[in-house]
Amino acid sequence: MDEDYKKKLLSLGVYFGNKEFNLKPQNKKHGVEIEGIVSTNSLGEFFYTEQLYQNNFKHGSVSFDNSFESDLLISLPDTKDIFNLNECIFLDTETTGLSISGGTFPFMVGIGFFFNHNFILRQYFLRDPIEEEAMLLDLINYLANYSSLITYNGISFDIPILKSRYKYHRIPNTLNKKYHIDLLKYARMLFRYQFDDRSLKSIEAKVLQFQRSEDEIPGFMAPILYQEYLKSKDFGKVLGIFYHNAMDIVSLAALVKIVNQIALAQEDHFLRYETLNYSIGRQFEKNKDVEKAINVYLKALEQNNLPPNIKLSCLLSLGTLYKKTNKINEAVVIWKHAAEYQSIDAFIELAKIFEHRYKEYEHAINCCKDALFILDNDVNSIYKSLQVQKINHRLNRLKTKVQNEKI
Repeated sequence: MDEDYKKKLLSLGVYFGNKEFNLKPQNKKHGVEIEGIVSTNSLGEFFYTEQLYQNNFKHGSVSFDNSFESDLLISLPDTKDIFNLNECIFLDTETTGLSISGGTFPFMVGIGFFFNHNFILRQYFLRDPIEEEAMLLDLINYLANYSSLITYNGISFDIPILKSRYKYHRIPNTLNKKYHIDLLKYARMLFRYQFDDRSLKSIEAKVLQFQRSEDEIPGFMAPILYQEYLKSKDFGKVLGIFYHNAMDIVSLAALVKIVNQIALAQEDHFLRYETLNYSIGRQFEKNKDVEKAINVYLKALEQNNLPPNIKLSCLLSLGTLYKKTNKINEAVVIWKHAAEYQSIDAFIELAKIFEHRYKEYEHAINCCKDALFILDNDVNSIYKSLQVQKINHRLNRLKTKVQNEKI
């Protein structure tokens, strides 16, 4: 390793561990200890470990090679903002409970960042709860170097927990000033129609092609194991938590690369995940970016592997956007296609167009009858009752118009 580069890392306090996760447990008379760094600040003593993942490291199918440069500009599917990887830090906490209350605190905080093509993982660990203040102070000072936080469900859990602890200890913090990228949001946005389970471990297996080793422990066991550690001071009790937290952080880094590639429309991902275009189209529609939504929906409809239920939803959404932009002829073509899937909504929309735009009342009547036929074979429900009532009302009005035309 270049000596100048090594000096820069040392100035950051980086511990030179193996390129893959390895806490190097040391057998002691009273249990297991691990190599780490003990440091102090104005609030006391704190402890952390650090690992260096060199640029030949691979996490599942994602390589942390030179293509994942520290100055890489990151794009996201739902915003025009661009993020420099140098200014992003990944964060995940392990806590004594799942509630945000005075009795819950983070006994481990993992952070990760890229530096000169390498990925560095730091894991703060409370050897004793009395070290929390000093740990929180060092953490917030470290985060001051970064403008963006990247988490997985951090908006709902990790960040509120940390904010509550900073408030409890009366330590000023700048968490509200950070741009927060919560990758759970993007997992849901991109893979909502692809996978039923979008937990991080599920996304790891299905998107990153990564399987955790036998060292993994379920997250819900972390508070129990930490309590056991506090009684015995045996690091062997929490080695699985270190591994669990480390893999969460490394997976965040790997996943952000995948999300960036999808945002840049890398074709391989769209071939691998057939519902991806539809999912992105939904997000553009939600953001009221109509032109982009239409273009992506059209791409989805060009696919040969689009599931029928997703294709129908795509057609209905596209028809609605055409209607909103006053492209009525295009909307009719789309709704006729949707009607082939026995869509009640498509028949009703066609009836509206034929009645009000084209004044073709007979066509509108036929669309109403087709919708009623489909509903007749549906199970009884409040929805069915209301729809039948509305369609019959439209049908009677149309029949009256036809009679008036004949007079």
